[in-house]
Amino acid sequence: MPQFNKKGWMAVLFIFSCLAVPFGLTYYLSTPQYKARHKQWQTTSTAASVPIKSQISVQKVLLAKDDRVKVKNTCLVFKGLEKGQVTLDLYLIELDPDHPYPQRFSAKKNGTPIRLGDMIYLVETANNSFLTLKILQTMFTY
Repeated sequence: MPQFNKKGWMAVLFIFSCLAVPFGLTYYLSTPQYKARHKQWQTTSTAASVPIKSQISVQKVLLAKDDRVKVKNTCLVFKGLEKGQVTLDLYLIELDPDHPYPQRFSAKKNGTPIRLGDMIYLVETANNSFLTLKILQTMFTY
């Protein structure tokens, strides 16, 4: 009568598990449920990695840090926030489009109006990454 060989069965179980794990992973990765999860993960991760750029609307200007934005006949570059003061570079396009005029003003919400070029603004929100200015009025129209 043949004897039970423990080492032989252990080898068979080891080979079976070594083959079962890759085949199981391949099957799982090919299921529609995994594909849907992967597609959702890709869309959320790419949407989160897209940097927000400065935006201009009729009533507001959103300035991202170090992003140059043209508003009427001026360009604004938000440099940051230091000790409650907004630092901003103003470029007057008609005068000298390559020379920045540094501006500093309070970051307090709804403080005093600020005139930058031919536009009058009011600070809505300010942090070290973004500055939102509300357009109050345009001094001159062309």
